[in-house]
Parts: sequence; structure tokens; C-alpha cells
Amino acid sequence: MNRSVKLVLYLALLLAASYCFNRFRIAYSKVEAIGPSELRQEATSPPAPIEASAATNAAAAFDTNTVASVSTNAIVPTEAVSKVDKPASKIAQSPAARKDPSKPFVFLGLFILSLAGLGALAAWDFTQYLASRAEREMTAEDFLLPKSAEYEAAEAEWTKGNHLDAINLMREYLRKNPVEQHVAIRIAEIYEKDLNNYLASVLELEEVLKHKLPREKWGWTAIHLSNLYSGKLNQTAKALGVLNRIVHEFPDTAAAKKARQRLGLPEPEEARAKDEEIEVEPETPASPAPTESPALPKGFRSKK
Repeated sequence: MNRSVKLVLYLALLLAASYCFNRFRIAYSKVEAIGPSELRQEATSPPAPIEASAATNAAAAFDTNTVASVSTNAIVPTEAVSKVDKPASKIAQSPAARKDPSKPFVFLGLFILSLAGLGALAAWDFTQYLASRAEREMTAEDFLLPKSAEYEAAEAEWTKGNHLDAINLMREYLRKNPVEQHVAIRIAEIYEKDLNNYLASVLELEEVLKHKLPREKWGWTAIHLSNLYSGKLNQTAKALGVLNRIVHEFPDTAAAKKARQRLGLPEPEEARAKDEEIEVEPETPASPAPTESPALPKGFRSKK
């Protein structure tokens, strides 16, 4: 997965988790302040009738043609005002205007799902890092050695996300130091995992196998090349060809043992033991030798 895509996913899941948790907290605090008993009471009780307003009282008083009564009736009693204000407050706090009591738990579920997605992405990223590090230890032990300033500059460009610039710097470094083929393996890794250019990665590894490498490093690099052929490029014939090269050129390596397992070939010891197995035919019992007659004097012969 591309580094920028992973960064966007991390940010989106983090924002979603933060938003859902904030909505859950606000909605739950409102439901807790209202209380379930009050919600049930207000849902079942009919709305209170609205009292006559001050303008209605004033109009009724004006019909009496008495100015004094008009001024008297224009003044609304405090009790009437409180009754007028009460339905408005009831309407503002009516169950229709409030949140659904089950809604906080919906936000809680979304918050948990966001956290689960964030954890799964982090776990996948961590396993990829461990797999990449293990592969480096098997295929390029030189990664554990100190690097020059030029190579470190190339890795710095890779860290910034400038993958093509990093590859160009690594090629320049490899041109000056052709023995350090771990740099070519690193270029193949960037093509494969950062740029998703599997064909370019395969071509780089093919060039690496043309150089003289330690036996185990050559074998595991060839195993990785076979994986790219059989998996990403779906070229099974070439993958089998690489595995056969490992078996015939470096048969005593751990990579060759892995190749034999994939090819379904027996180990050399098993094949040798099988060749040495000879079927022994059961021996037929020998016929008894004829008994010789005792020596007789001259002129005598044995009776039949």
C-alpha cells in the first residue's frame, strides 16, 4: 500500500473516532440530564391548553367602554404569564425536539468500529515492517552495516516520500560501488512496495542474480524473485525456472531446501536412501548334497 494512502487512512479513521466519541459524549449527557422517567411522562401527557394572552384580555375589556377596566384588564396577572410561558418551555423540551435515547449508543458503536479499523491498519503496517526487516536480514545482511553519507542521503529522500529521487541516488551510489549489491536489492524493494512496479522490481533482481553473491544471499534473493513471478506477475513457468536454478546451482543451501519443497522434490538424503534400497529375493533352500558311499575294496561295488 502506498505511504500517502496509508497516511490518509490513518487520518480518516482518527478523525472518525474523535467525531463519534464527541457526539456520543454530548448525546449521552443530554439523555442523562433529561432522565428516562421524564421522557415517558412527557410522551404520555397531553399538551396543556394555552391560556388567553394579554391582547385577548385587553380586547375584551375594551368592549365594556370603560377606560379603567381596559387599563386593568391589559395587565396580565403573573400567574397567567407563567402559564403562558410554561407551554413554550414544554414545547422546547418536548420529546420530538430531543435526541433519540438510543442514538448515543449508535455513536458509541461507530467509535468502536473506527478504533478497530485503526488498530487493524496499525497491526497490518507493523507486520509488514517486521516482514520487510526479516527479509532484509535474510537477503541483504549488508543492511546491518554502517552506510556511507551518499547512501544515507538516498535513504533520506525515500523517507520524505521522494522514491524516484531515492532510486536515482542509489543507482549513482551503486555505479561507484558495484560490489554492494544490497543497494540493488533495496532499489527492487522500493519498486515493489512503494511504487507497485513489480516488473521493474523483477528486472532489478534478475540483474542482482548475475553477480557473485554469498550462497545463502543468492538463494533467498532468487526465492523472492520466484515469489514475484508466481504471485504479482502470474508467470508460473518463470517462477519454476528460478526454483530449479536454486536447486541445481546451490543445492546445499536453506533456500534450495525451500525450493525443493515448492517443487515437490525429495531431499538429497531421501533420494540417496531410496536409490540404495534393493529388493532382496527370498533365498530358495539348497538341495542336500548326495551322500558319498563308503570306500569299497577293489572289485566290489555298492548295492542298489
